[in-house]
Amino acid sequence: MTPPSVRDLFRMQTVDVLFLCETNSATSLMAEALLNQRGDTRIRAFSAGSRPAAAMLPEAAQALEQRAIPTDGLEPKSWTIFALPGGLRPHIVVDLATVTWTEPDCARLAEYATLRWPLRDPALIERKADRRVVTETVLNALQTRISGELMRRIDSVRQAIDSEQPPASKLWA
Repeated sequence: MTPPSVRDLFRMQTVDVLFLCETNSATSLMAEALLNQRGDTRIRAFSAGSRPAAAMLPEAAQALEQRAIPTDGLEPKSWTIFALPGGLRPHIVVDLATVTWTEPDCARLAEYATLRWPLRDPALIERKADRRVVTETVLNALQTRISGELMRRIDSVRQAIDSEQPPASKLWA
């Protein structure tokens, strides 16, 4: 059996996408689930927050489950895990925050955003009935943006990988 060529190795590389928000309890977790649910083995989605919540927002989990989108393994986590030496360096960073990143490290992280989609955070809605409506609205917006704008961006990164060119997105320091 012949070992894979360098070109074949590049073609096997995944395009890694990181969704960022403040609490990583709803919007970014839903985005992660939606992109991973597509079943494309050359795309991996992750999410993180600057101030991660203790758990996923129940309304977000319920909205995903109603659409038969798996929620296994979805949990809030800090963006700092992506800043560790040798850690994952995503090709595409999507900033979902509606707040301005004020902490120095968060502000630096936001500089790497490839796309900015400031969407309402359902976790910040007090009334439960309103939270459900906002969650559904945000989930619909994410589906539209992922299917359109994000997939176009992923295709351009794939083309760069396939042609052995560095992707146009910023590289993490």
